[in-house]
Amino acid sequence: MRKKLALGLLLFFISGCAGAPVRMQPQFQTYFDTPPEKIVTVAPIDIKFYKLTAGGVSEQMDEWDKRSDQLFEKEIIAKLDASPKIKINILEEDKFKPDFKKFLDEQYGLYRAISQSIIIHTYVPMSTFPLKLKNFDYTFGPDIGNINSHYPTDAILFFSGSRTYWTGGRILLATFGVVTAAATGVAVIPASVPDWVAVALVDAKTGNVLWFRYVGGVDQQIGDLRNEKYVGDIVNYLFRDFVR
Repeated sequence: MRKKLALGLLLFFISGCAGAPVRMQPQFQTYFDTPPEKIVTVAPIDIKFYKLTAGGVSEQMDEWDKRSDQLFEKEIIAKLDASPKIKINILEEDKFKPDFKKFLDEQYGLYRAISQSIIIHTYVPMSTFPLKLKNFDYTFGPDIGNINSHYPTDAILFFSGSRTYWTGGRILLATFGVVTAAATGVAVIPASVPDWVAVALVDAKTGNVLWFRYVGGVDQQIGDLRNEKYVGDIVNYLFRDFVR
């Protein structure tokens, strides 16, 4: 119940946001300038797709998830690999040992909680904390450094998102709502679940979130995250000032 409430609040807050500026710690400005090149481990991409019915039932579409994850991984690796300041670690999920999979699942759990907090407290006008904007200070804690016993790295990149598609019945219901509102002045349009994409770079030694960027909300159309061209466009947008 608490998880559902937290998700509902997050979606409510996100609905007021759109394309947002980057959040970063001051040291990120020169993070990649100090030789040697930084090793960045790209964590498994975590894009979730849902199909929303007229009755409000949300069904996760695993096949779409896999397709989108592969496209985003390809584009992100190409983007990072273009910088001579970065060396990429690629994680192959089918080769994970049980203890490493458990560790990574725990870190992704932290990432989801931290990214929610970042969005709510540094992006949403009604709940922004000025101190968090001035002093961007979020951390996973030093335990994230345990990744070095499996994959030696300087930083970990987390990438996640959510996209909901309406069924024909849901679209028909929304159309009926618009017609009814026009005729009666009473709106019965079904609520839309905001779509979003977020990315974070985390220092593997300190656990500090060095850099974070998010885009989403009902004010900005996310588009089809299964489409290769659009995936390339959104990666270019999110990483446009990642490495100077």
